[in-house]
Amino acid sequence: MRRTILSTMFLLATFATAAAQDLDSKYATNLLKPGTVAPDFTLRTADEKDIKLREFRGNYVVLDFWASWCPDCRKDIPAMKQLWSNLMDYNVRIIGISFDTNKEAWVNTYWDKYQMNWTQVSELKKWKKDTKIDRLYHVDWIPTMYLIDPNGRIVLGTVEIEKLRATLEGLRPQLKMSTADVMPVYVGGNEAMQQYLKEHQLYTLQTRKMRISANVKVSFSVEMDGTITGARVLDVAELKTNSPKYDKLSEDRKAEVLAAATEHFRKEAIRLVEHMPLWTPALKNGRPVKEKTTIVIEFDPYYKGPKK
Repeated sequence: MRRTILSTMFLLATFATAAAQDLDSKYATNLLKPGTVAPDFTLRTADEKDIKLREFRGNYVVLDFWASWCPDCRKDIPAMKQLWSNLMDYNVRIIGISFDTNKEAWVNTYWDKYQMNWTQVSELKKWKKDTKIDRLYHVDWIPTMYLIDPNGRIVLGTVEIEKLRATLEGLRPQLKMSTADVMPVYVGGNEAMQQYLKEHQLYTLQTRKMRISANVKVSFSVEMDGTITGARVLDVAELKTNSPKYDKLSEDRKAEVLAAATEHFRKEAIRLVEHMPLWTPALKNGRPVKEKTTIVIEFDPYYKGPKK
């Protein structure tokens, strides 16, 4: 009899585990795949501040889709709070995206009841009927969570917070300590920085002729006075060309052209960063502090200046 009971308990536990492991296969099949560029968005906080995803570049970003009326979402809140507490000193940012329509219920839940102290935004519109963010991110179920890397690409899409936790734990050796309360920002914001980078980047005759593009990741420090120091290239990625002239070259010549382009982009990225206008420095306890940050410079041979 005892053996039968134990066997039954074991089977029930197995089924429960399998069911838990199967949640993504049931509810996350339509989510954006790893490697996909995370769609940019602008959403508002309860106090009417615009939050733009692109402003978080250089950090890992967790998008937590939820609603105050969702029991499963509320059940995950303690685990999300623990994640936030464990990672608050690293370059990990959490953005809660609510599908609430009632502003008072939304604010009372995330602020008064649960003290969810990370960024909270909402369209305050009916999910799947009037909202847009769910269509951008294929959110068919809540809670849904995405992890986005510092370059703005999807690392993980899941409905299981334990998978999110495990993924972040696996990334911990790559995370950077954040000593600042407020991170440094380019004066004018990310859009102004991207405009500066595009308008001031230089090409060699060959890289322009061969229409070579690339994304260069650069790390640097923003000093207390807003000046830039210690710029270094971390990676040159997505090096590619779209030129018939390149296609006609021999394989050896192609390799030489790409190697020369890589070297040029590395040097040009450093030059662009070192000649940037002043940044607004990071703050710790209200005082300026030195802080490291990372940006990705997109070299585009087709860029012809801002639209007029």
